[in-house]
Amino acid sequence: MDINTFIKEKGILPPEAFNSFISKMQLAGENNLLDYLIKEGVIDKEKYLKILSAYKGNLDYILDIKGLKTSANKIPIKLLKEYIAIPLKVTDNYVEIAAADPLSWDLQQLVKRYYPNREIKFLLAYKGEIYKVLKQLEYSDVLNSLITKIKKELKTAGSSEGAGSSAIMELIKFIVTDAVEKNTSDIHIEPYSDYALVRLRIMGVLTDLFNIDLDIYHALNSRLKLLARLDISEKKKPQDGNFSMEIDNNQFDFRFSSLPTVWGESLVVRILDKRNILKKLDTIGINSVNLAQLKTALSKPNGIFLVTGPTGSGKTTTLYAALNEVIDGKTKIITVEDPVEYKLEGIQQVPVNPKVGLTFAGALRSILRQDPDIIMIGEIRDAETLEIAIKAALTGHLVISTLHTNDSVSAISRMIDMGAEPFMIASALVGVEAQRLVKTNCPYCKHPYKPKKTLLMPLIERGLISPSTTFYKSEGCEECNFTGYAGRALISEVFLNDDELEDMITFRKSKTDILKYLKEKKNYEPMFYDALRKAIDGIISLDEAFKVAKLQ
Repeated sequence: MDINTFIKEKGILPPEAFNSFISKMQLAGENNLLDYLIKEGVIDKEKYLKILSAYKGNLDYILDIKGLKTSANKIPIKLLKEYIAIPLKVTDNYVEIAAADPLSWDLQQLVKRYYPNREIKFLLAYKGEIYKVLKQLEYSDVLNSLITKIKKELKTAGSSEGAGSSAIMELIKFIVTDAVEKNTSDIHIEPYSDYALVRLRIMGVLTDLFNIDLDIYHALNSRLKLLARLDISEKKKPQDGNFSMEIDNNQFDFRFSSLPTVWGESLVVRILDKRNILKKLDTIGINSVNLAQLKTALSKPNGIFLVTGPTGSGKTTTLYAALNEVIDGKTKIITVEDPVEYKLEGIQQVPVNPKVGLTFAGALRSILRQDPDIIMIGEIRDAETLEIAIKAALTGHLVISTLHTNDSVSAISRMIDMGAEPFMIASALVGVEAQRLVKTNCPYCKHPYKPKKTLLMPLIERGLISPSTTFYKSEGCEECNFTGYAGRALISEVFLNDDELEDMITFRKSKTDILKYLKEKKNYEPMFYDALRKAIDGIISLDEAFKVAKLQ
């Protein structure tokens, strides 16, 4: 009897539900109902294993194999992946194996060949969990091989300053390639008393990767400095540099930074991926209503338009997308950036250099004498830069820049706090867009779930959702590297200035008053509503919506 018939005869699903899921499964081109049920979130991993265990004769099963030691493994990973199995425990006379199909005769013979004369126990396990551990084991094998190679080279050369260059370069490429595959923004290498920690910032969150000995760290530090054309002997001053590397036939630029700490130099490598930055405004994920307003702002002949949000909210991507929108070959566009991370054709880019006195404000003064039509300022950091930007906006230039605020309307009070006169802000401001990045559900393992009542009730009470609204989240699978996320999406809010709002800014009306006006008269929506729509559509979880945006 196949698994589908077993599910039907055991009454695991009511007859109507069984027939419905069979039809849906066949339309999806699949034939295993149990696999289809867990994929669609109808059952969880534990229920899956209970059904499969009963089907195979009440086998013992293990739910979570995360973190179990596999260091004593003798079976090649290639074979383990083929049979979807992993050793959990190995002693002189006993072996415990987790497998997706413990009854496989070929698997049983394979294990006996590698572990002869031992008692062998097979446990049923969810194949997704096995793939996850195998991936970690495969990663560890490659890493350990590289570390051993580096130590041999260091021992032969007798120094970490320039030694082990070939193996160290292999390690750098290994780390960088892994980081790019995981959509990492930054690689962190942090020294401590007797080891160094390598971490990746993935979708805004730092994740520990592995530890290395200090001799490996010093060799890694020296090699990265050489790549970035920096002084490898200088360890007491911060240094910044950059380098490039080809990965999978794509050219990537990297910004390297070192900072002295009590244990040594903290190293950060920023990954600059032109594939993500050189996007059209229509493709960065802004919803249609906000996109229309953004394009309206960029079509203005003069004024200042601001993109706001915290660090890591995608402001730079939006700025460059805005530049792509206005490049037409008929206008002169000049940018002032710290640093210039992405070199673009068709515009003049000025790097800030405080060492020679070229600050944002100083560069802006010179830019105004270059007869620009559009000016992009990487970030407005001080009152002087803000003053010059506003004056440029009032004298016929379109100025695009960023500001660190939590929402769009707060940009007004932030500029006033920085010393700008309200009437100047009112006259110069075109509009403000605020944004965040939210983690998207993996489409391969997302399933319906019931969010906490504390999240649901405020939405139900305001009539934003019904009690029957379905939300989705992802558990993690091989397709998403077991993170549960497929990437990040943009949520935003935008407002444009008008005559009435100008008066409100000039007369220092409160944020509450401005928000009330925007909501009632301008159909303004705080970014939470953008996040909520994405949650209802299953793009993100409701938990994620509340995590990154505030219900107003």
